[in-house]
Amino acid sequence: MEGIMKKRKVFRLRYVLMIALGLFIAYNVSHALLTKETATGPSSGETAVTPSPSPVPTANEPEKKPEKSARPDPTPTPDPTRKPDPTPDPTATPDPTPTPQTTKAPQGGGTANTASPIYSISTKNKLVALTFDDGPDLHWTPQVLEVLSKYNAKATFFLVGRQVDKYPDMVKRIVDEGHAVGNHTWSHAQLPKLTPEQAREQMTSTDEALKKVLGKGTYLFRAPYGAVNDNVKAVAAQQGQLIIGWSIDTKDWAGSTPDQIMNNVKQHIHPGSIILQHSFGGKGGDLSNTVEATRRICEYLQAQGYQFVTVPELLAAK
Repeated sequence: MEGIMKKRKVFRLRYVLMIALGLFIAYNVSHALLTKETATGPSSGETAVTPSPSPVPTANEPEKKPEKSARPDPTPTPDPTRKPDPTPDPTATPDPTPTPQTTKAPQGGGTANTASPIYSISTKNKLVALTFDDGPDLHWTPQVLEVLSKYNAKATFFLVGRQVDKYPDMVKRIVDEGHAVGNHTWSHAQLPKLTPEQAREQMTSTDEALKKVLGKGTYLFRAPYGAVNDNVKAVAAQQGQLIIGWSIDTKDWAGSTPDQIMNNVKQHIHPGSIILQHSFGGKGGDLSNTVEATRRICEYLQAQGYQFVTVPELLAAK
């Protein structure tokens, strides 16, 4: 009996040891698996989010700033104060002085037809042609006429067509007092900027206005600003007109004083000269210096033995 009891105790002890050994093995296996999972990170079903560090510039490379996206240049805003250039006005822009050129007088009192401008005449006779541009008007033109009448001096007036249309009686007075008239375009346009057809219209319109007032036109033509090119010369030739320039620009349009005008004339005068002045317009619309200078020119040149003649008379000189 006692032997049986010992065997049972041994069996129970073995049973307990086996259970303890199993628990020990199970514990170690579980611990090993847990340690491995912790070391390898999250499972494949999760995404690890790691914040990116801000870039730190090195000592040799400056920090780069974000580049701005390229944008097209903005369209300039139109200036509301700027206006297109107006049509040349006879009161605003002066005639430039062309290069003086002596031209042999054509025969027949102006019947010759040449495309080249005539700036002066080669003659031994002490003849000079006073010319007045841009008129007529009712203020300065009458004053110029009074001075010319006082000195019995003849002149040539190159008239703007629209002024002829406004003041026909003044045109008649100019001719009635023995002066000649010439064509100075309809609106004092810069002819080289126009087409040949437009240039022709500027000439023919003025000629028609003169015919309406005087019963006849004129073969004398002066381009505004003295500006001509081959087209203008060709049109003038086709119209049978002589282009008349000048050899002395008194610059009365610029507000020159009578003394300045006289010094200019004294320096450049010669037999056959053509002198440019104005009977309308001028700086600020004031031609009082022109009126006074005309008086002085007449007195001085007549004292020097000069005779004042019209352009047709000068062209006929030999």
